[in-house]
Amino acid sequence: MLITFSSNSSGDVLMLDKHALLVLNALGRAYETVPAEGVITHAQLAESIEALEKAIAEDKKENVKDAYQEEDEREEKGEDKPHPMQEPVSLARRAFPLLEMMKQALKNEKDQVVWRTGNAW
Repeated sequence: MLITFSSNSSGDVLMLDKHALLVLNALGRAYETVPAEGVITHAQLAESIEALEKAIAEDKKENVKDAYQEEDEREEKGEDKPHPMQEPVSLARRAFPLLEMMKQALKNEKDQVVWRTGNAW
């Protein structure tokens, strides 16, 4: 399912529901599935941005260690580096558009970020 994040401050951000769930949980929301609709109010934006940036920093630390270990193992086995399309997408890359949307919304006093499920195409 496709999730559309919207704000008056920027264009829409689209994510698959499984990726949106990962990002929303990083924001501090404890969802098991993505609600059909939701909002990050202006009052919640600063805290949500901080939580997401913290989760991204932690994810980078964990993935850097794993990447070095995987690279060492590949070198020992004599294997080539996998094609970039086969590499996992980090939380930082996945969340970047939404994080930028949230920062823009924070600059505008009455703006918020909302999401809705459904196909936008």
